[in-house]
Amino acid sequence: MKNASLKTKYVVVFLGAAMVSYALIFAFIYARTMRYEMSNLQHFLDNSMEQAKNFVESETKMVAYASDTLYYNRDVYLVLDGCVNETDRDPGQEYRYWSDISDFMKSLETGSIINVCIYAPDNYTYKDTSRNFLSLERLDPVFMEQMEGKGERAVWSAPYDFTMPLTGEEKRVVSLTRRVVQQDDYSKTFCVEQVSLPVAPINEILEKADSTERGCVYLVNQDNKLIGSSRRSMADNMDLDFFMEESGDGEDGWREVSKEKEIYMMNRMELENTGWTMAAVVPLRELRTKSRRVCDGLIWGLLPIMGAATCIIYFFAGSFSDRIKKLSFQMSHWRDQDVVQEVSTDPDDEVGKLGREYKEMRREIDELIQQKYESGIAIKDAELKALQAQINPHFLYNTLDLINWEAMERDAPEIGELVQMLARYYKSVLRKGFDTVSLRHEIEHIVTYVKIQNFRFDGRIHLTVEIPEELMDKKMLKLTLQPIVENSISHGISADEEGEESITVRARVEEEDLIIEVEDDGKGMTKEQLENILKVDENNSHYAVFNIHDRIRLKYGEGYGLRYESTVGKGTTVTIRIKTQP
Repeated sequence: MKNASLKTKYVVVFLGAAMVSYALIFAFIYARTMRYEMSNLQHFLDNSMEQAKNFVESETKMVAYASDTLYYNRDVYLVLDGCVNETDRDPGQEYRYWSDISDFMKSLETGSIINVCIYAPDNYTYKDTSRNFLSLERLDPVFMEQMEGKGERAVWSAPYDFTMPLTGEEKRVVSLTRRVVQQDDYSKTFCVEQVSLPVAPINEILEKADSTERGCVYLVNQDNKLIGSSRRSMADNMDLDFFMEESGDGEDGWREVSKEKEIYMMNRMELENTGWTMAAVVPLRELRTKSRRVCDGLIWGLLPIMGAATCIIYFFAGSFSDRIKKLSFQMSHWRDQDVVQEVSTDPDDEVGKLGREYKEMRREIDELIQQKYESGIAIKDAELKALQAQINPHFLYNTLDLINWEAMERDAPEIGELVQMLARYYKSVLRKGFDTVSLRHEIEHIVTYVKIQNFRFDGRIHLTVEIPEELMDKKMLKLTLQPIVENSISHGISADEEGEESITVRARVEEEDLIIEVEDDGKGMTKEQLENILKVDENNSHYAVFNIHDRIRLKYGEGYGLRYESTVGKGTTVTIRIKTQP
């Protein structure tokens, strides 16, 4: 492969990249499809199970209501009191009691309730005369065992085959049974009340809730006894005993359950007031089967695309390699030639650019030589300007000194004082070799500057410095305060107007920062002026202030610089924040 042709390498690399891309796309789509199918199925089952749960809860609440209504009906005690206490009763009155309570129990058989029954003592006259009054002897002992130790609480039974009294029709039902005890002896049974609910409607609603092909939705009671399921045959094959035990543990919601190397997704919901649990079991392979169908279609769809891509890759690989071969051949014959030959630079792609770059290579070398020559001249010019910059300040100082002597000879001390202050001012400004100075130096500089300005404004500018001595030696950028003070004077007072201006300079340390405030009581600035004070405009009217702000940020960072606060007619405060330096 190392010595293979460029065309072969192109084909291998491009096809390999394409195959890897196809594999990644396939894996991504398969994973997303799995998640989508699982989420979609879980969401659908959750909604279906919630509806089924609400239906079953509604049915069981109806049964519980019928049982409670019968239990708290005083006529039941009147019907059975005579036979329990063995007292004589008028036959006509007893018949009326029996007739009324029979009609009442039949009225409770609404909805899915198929039988409301009282199991009466054996000496009751009207026992076994209707399906609502049966002999206590006919009650299955299993129910008595279930009610053992439960007092008069109603108990749900497991599903059983129930033969309708008198008609002989058989139905699969669950019953809510309640033992009523004698008031004078709680150990003796007064009667047993039973309300029965058929299982068939429950199975129907569970079948509607199950949208899977190999899964099952089922309902178990508090003892993990199966009440109903969406697929009876499938429930038997899935060994629901195992899943019923699993559904009895943990919280509601979906989770994975493993059984005999098979992974299932399982959800459970607790029903209110019954202790029943509704659960759904779906084999994970069902979800994979659905995802595999999508992926199979994707593979068959990608096969022709992959074939077409292979042909296209082979064609373009040959085209690219042929152009590079031609360019390589031409370059190998140009090495010993002084004149650059024309090479094909069409189309405008990487190969074309490579040809143009080669053509311009020698021209760039000539330009570099010329630039080196010109840069040498520029260096000499810079050295000359630096020499001039060193000479000019000395000339300025000597001239100012000469003016001072002339003022003294002509008895003009004020002019001499002004010239001396101006000399000190320019010595501070033109001081070389130092980017930073002490705060003391900056204060002395603005004091000199204000004194010079007071010659112009007849002493109407008052400068106050309120800085602790221990801060005077802190370092800061040179020429920071003077432009700010100059700005305060230029915006706060006019030479042809009356009035005075006070400027106060304060300093303090906040954590690791040095805060300097320059406050004046001048004219102040408008909101628009404040917004533009730190911007460079076309007239460069704020250039000095902007330059200070920019220098501070460049040296200390974005969190530092100038901040202006101003009120028209009251004055302006400039806050300078820099890092503390000893």
